[in-house]
Amino acid sequence: MKSISKIPRGVRYFYGEEVKKRRYVERLILSVFEGWSYEEIILPIFDYHSLFALGIGQDKAEHTYRFLDSDGELLALRPDLTSLVARTVATRFATSNRPIRLCYNGEVFRYKEAQEQRPHDFHQLGLEHIGNDRLEADLEVLLVAIEALSALGLSDFIITLGHVNFFNGIVEYLGLNQHLIEEFRLLVDSKNQSKLSYFLGEKLPKTQAKELCELFRNTGGSAFLEKAKNFATYNQTLTNALADLTGIFEIAQSLDITKYLTIDLGDVNGLDYYTAMTFKIYVDKVGAAIASGGRYDSLLKNFGVEDPAVGFQISLDLIANIIEKPTNSIIEKKHLSASQNLVEMFQQAKELRKNNTQIEIVDQII
Repeated sequence: MKSISKIPRGVRYFYGEEVKKRRYVERLILSVFEGWSYEEIILPIFDYHSLFALGIGQDKAEHTYRFLDSDGELLALRPDLTSLVARTVATRFATSNRPIRLCYNGEVFRYKEAQEQRPHDFHQLGLEHIGNDRLEADLEVLLVAIEALSALGLSDFIITLGHVNFFNGIVEYLGLNQHLIEEFRLLVDSKNQSKLSYFLGEKLPKTQAKELCELFRNTGGSAFLEKAKNFATYNQTLTNALADLTGIFEIAQSLDITKYLTIDLGDVNGLDYYTAMTFKIYVDKVGAAIASGGRYDSLLKNFGVEDPAVGFQISLDLIANIIEKPTNSIIEKKHLSASQNLVEMFQQAKELRKNNTQIEIVDQII
């Protein structure tokens, strides 16, 4: 038997100020979600393994904590929350009016042997906007994310805005087979300029290959998007993708939020899940995205409903590490002595708590 002082790999404990920060972030973000009419849903911590395979794919579902129930059914701790939301919408909300706005708050669990020393549980706050395939739904979730982060006192964050179908449109134009698609994806995602230039140089005229390499490597705003439009005539897939991004960016300019946005057409890692607009949010001094999301119009078909959807998730773990210590909502703290008359002491405690005073009962007041 292992020592009770030994903590399993990937497990974390939080206490004191860490807990206060996390609860503060949870309360504030959920209040923003509620302000935009997103209703919180509490989801089961485990479900059938096959459910998650439908949601995130069989390969990713293999990196779950799995176990058998008494009936021999294979269950898994939830590796994501969107799959559970999708199943809920397909069953309990099947006849409800669209759009449906749901939000959630909780841990997900993933295991990767190659990363045994990293946490295996991740706390997410997120939302799903289901049943609206129009531009306003995409903009709504972006605005909710901006408001949530701004409410936490963050102002230096950047939202990298991309679109699955820019990459897919180029693939379609080049006529790549599956093997070459994966090679192309890796080259774009790694931003390996020399190898990507060579790859495209074999398939496109020199000027076009160079311009496309620059689009995949760099990021930018309106001027950058105008350069990308040089490829819009290649096929309808590219035309539609760039029209989507243009529509979002034009409205963002009118709303004065373009200071948070940059176009990144080279972020193509893990795009199988998404079908259109995607985004990630970054802040200084954090090496990973603190939030990510996008449109995933095909996912709910796996659960028997034909609903478009867009959403995002925010990492509580990363956010709690970068925000300032929250202002204590408790005005003052009072010590009460247990050595005095207990009835009088507890009567006093009750009165102090009515005024939101923090109390601590001690053996005696020094």
